[in-house]
Formats: sequence, structure tokens, C-alpha cells
Amino acid sequence: MVQNTEESSNHQEKKVIDIKKHKWTLFIVTAGIGFALDWFTKHLAVTTLTYAQEVPVIGTVLQWQLIYNKGGLFGFNPQSLFSWFPTNAVYYVLSIIAMILIIVYYKNIESRATLSRYAISLIMAGAMGNLFDRVIRPGKGVVDFIRADLGFRPFNPWPIFNLADAYITVGVCMIILELWLQERKKKAPIRQSR
Repeated sequence: MVQNTEESSNHQEKKVIDIKKHKWTLFIVTAGIGFALDWFTKHLAVTTLTYAQEVPVIGTVLQWQLIYNKGGLFGFNPQSLFSWFPTNAVYYVLSIIAMILIIVYYKNIESRATLSRYAISLIMAGAMGNLFDRVIRPGKGVVDFIRADLGFRPFNPWPIFNLADAYITVGVCMIILELWLQERKKKAPIRQSR
């Protein structure tokens, strides 16, 4: 009987280690592939597109248009207000802090929060992609090349973006969705008991 209890305990410990290993494998693979795709598409944009020229993909709804974004979210550049502002240095530091926080947050995600694990992995890929771009193109900025115009506000047109930006946006939406689903699940037993 003691041996069965010991075997069961060892099996449970191994299962916990496997889940943790799988969790980090998912993070590294998803963030790595996302980063590689972001870099590759930016490389293609820089080597095949002419700066600022619109190239229709699906009419005016989806176009390629190469620009360099020296600012941050939606192209906001503090240097447009304060010429002395060290934009690159600030974004380097903020990106590194964000990536550290992403890792800490990921470490503490529950194993059953699958959607959040993928979401955080995508957000990491986006943060790495845009930081890498800032480092290799300090004078130009981040490569943006996807232009979407759905014909209604705020999508006419949406600010030009790249895959890293899309990863971050999709990742945040996935986290919000999972939080909403968890909240709904918590309220379900309350509704059923009435």
C-alpha cells in the first residue's frame, strides 16, 4: 500500500513537471515562430515595396504600404511634442520591462488557462519583433506595411501596422475573451441555483 501511494505521488509530480515543461515549450515555440514570421514579413516589405506607395491586395480594403514608424502605439511619437525626447531609448527600456513582466505573468498563469498562454506568447512575439526592429533600424523606426480600410470609423483607414502589432492586439483580445468566459463560468452556477 505504501508503494502504491509513493508511485501515485511520483506520477503526480511527473505530471506537474510535464505540464510546466509543455507550458514553457508552448511559450518559446509560439513566441519564436511569431518573431520569425514578423521579421520575415518586414524583410519582404523592405526589400520589395517602395516607400509610401500603396499596393492593393484586396482593393482598398487591404493594401501593402511601407512606412517607418519612429513612434509607438498608433504612430504616437513624443518627439513631435518635445524634440529633445529620447524616443528610442525610452521604447527600448519600456519594451524590455514589458517583456520581463510578460514572462513573470506567464509563469503565474494557471495551467487550465490555455487561451491566455497562447495570448501571452503572441504578445511576447510582438514585443520582441518591434524591439528588434527598433534596434536594427534606430534612425528609421519600426517597419509597418499592412494598411486596412474597412470604410467606417475607426477603420478608414486603420493606422498602418505589422504582424508584431497584430500579435499584440490579438493577444490582448484573447486575454479579454478568456477573462469574460471565466467570469461567465463563475456566474453559471449562481444562475442555475435560482
